[in-house]
Amino acid sequence: MVCDFMMKKYALLFLLLISFGMKANFRASVVTVDITPKSAKMLLGYGARQSIGVRDRIFHRIVLMDDGFTQFLLVSSELCVMSPSTYDQVAAEVDQKLGINPINFWWTLTHTHSAPELGTPGLPAVFMGDRYQHPIDFEYLKEVKQKLIDGIVEARRMLRPVNIGFGMGESKANINRRERRPNGKIALGFYPEGPVDDQIGLIRLDNLDGSPMAIIANFPIHGTFFGQDNLYISGDVPGLISRYVQEKLKAPVLFINGAAGNLAPNTMPLGDKVVSKDTSMRFFKEALGDKIVDIYKSIGQLTQSMRISSGATQIESLRKKSLTWIPELKAYEKKNRAGEDVVILPARFLKFNQSLAIWSLPGELFCEISNEIRKISPFENTFFYGYTNGWLGYIPTAKEYVLGGYEVETVSPFTSSVEADVQKAVGDYFKNDLAHAPFPRDSVNRPSRVLVEKDGSLRLTAEKGKAIGPKIQYMPEWRAFGWFTANDEVVWDVQVPESGNYEVLLEWSVDDAEAGKYFLLSSSKGNLKKRVRPSGSWENYAAEIVGKLPLKKGNEQIRFKSNDYFKEGAILDLREIRLRKVAD
Repeated sequence: MVCDFMMKKYALLFLLLISFGMKANFRASVVTVDITPKSAKMLLGYGARQSIGVRDRIFHRIVLMDDGFTQFLLVSSELCVMSPSTYDQVAAEVDQKLGINPINFWWTLTHTHSAPELGTPGLPAVFMGDRYQHPIDFEYLKEVKQKLIDGIVEARRMLRPVNIGFGMGESKANINRRERRPNGKIALGFYPEGPVDDQIGLIRLDNLDGSPMAIIANFPIHGTFFGQDNLYISGDVPGLISRYVQEKLKAPVLFINGAAGNLAPNTMPLGDKVVSKDTSMRFFKEALGDKIVDIYKSIGQLTQSMRISSGATQIESLRKKSLTWIPELKAYEKKNRAGEDVVILPARFLKFNQSLAIWSLPGELFCEISNEIRKISPFENTFFYGYTNGWLGYIPTAKEYVLGGYEVETVSPFTSSVEADVQKAVGDYFKNDLAHAPFPRDSVNRPSRVLVEKDGSLRLTAEKGKAIGPKIQYMPEWRAFGWFTANDEVVWDVQVPESGNYEVLLEWSVDDAEAGKYFLLSSSKGNLKKRVRPSGSWENYAAEIVGKLPLKKGNEQIRFKSNDYFKEGAILDLREIRLRKVAD
């Protein structure tokens, strides 16, 4: 006789098969984490200076999206810039602890100039070495990183079905900032005749009952409304807009900056009405915040039938001959065939069905480049996310190199060829790769030998495991083994590259009522016994390091089964076990 929990699971599976043709619901979650420091910090942006208080609190805002085949993680943090090496360190830890591939983890910063420094300065120390004579605050980096990882774990636990839609609009809240002085020099100021990117790009995520879950708003604007005299921690205009729209729509807002390299907050419409910072900030609520609310309300077509696909390419562009490099960023430089030094600029891509494409760079792109790529994009909607996964300086147009100025002369590692290099590489990827890239297929269970990954890990996925037992079944819509009873097990044939102890990351789901049973993971050299922790539900997958398993070099058989005997229920649904060698 099939127990109640089995009947419920079969009923759920039947509904999924009927409704989605073997495809799971599009799911998402949102988590907001306060990262406001408790003590004075050195602020990034402008010259070195220390905070004396908090004007408004700053946050990580995390959205996790899951189309049943790919999990994509987007983080917006109210910070200024970070070294790509900092992103790489955190991304490796997220991959190791949670099994999220870095290609599916985008960490964007809003670029507020009133937030604490984050870890090593990276390239800014090359440009402005005198500014970084104070000690690096590794404690704050540790705190920010741990809060981010904890937030991602929480986001996984909270995943639930949603509807998704996209929209676009315009705002006059920004202005070209490369002011032309009478002496012919370029200065930071206002240049009303200069090019801008006034597009607002919106992603709307709603709960199935129609209530808003999250809003992802993309708009290019420097976080410099509060100038260099400000000593109070603040999210600046991006933070203001996030809070304002959240109050209006009752859902968290991820503000994602765009091609803001030459765009400042536009206070020109205020004229002599700029009485105080508080008064003038009202303009941005109207000029940008209310526009986002209007776009949100105008999005009429939302869907659960959404697939996502990510990609990446590397742009190589000549480095200034006068510029030295630092070992910390060795992964981002090389010599070309002519023996010239080039900077490696990693670009990331994401598409939603065939209707929206997003691309990103770790730098400050001039808006003209983003505008041109948008024109040649084969997608109906195209967004650009700047300040993503690090910072490798300003990326100006060739025309602006002739004129000079701060962005060109001081804080860009590139030569005037960078505009053409970016446009060609990104344009080619859009047309030849992203537009035609297939979405991940429905997975099937084909037991096969597990070989070592490029990062040195061993991925024991459900697709490659052999199921043995009377009840166990492979569930393609979840890419996992389910109906896992006391008499069932999974066996993997594994080619182990090196003998030693391997850290075990388990990805599983289980209803809270069924959690608590013990599993046994075994090899020829030993075993690991651990209690199955709750994941929240059968539909919510969690990932956690559960211990260590000794392995011998060569061919191994690794087995996973219940360590307890029980008549009814199940031990868990098993998606993947990842093994990574650790020091003995």
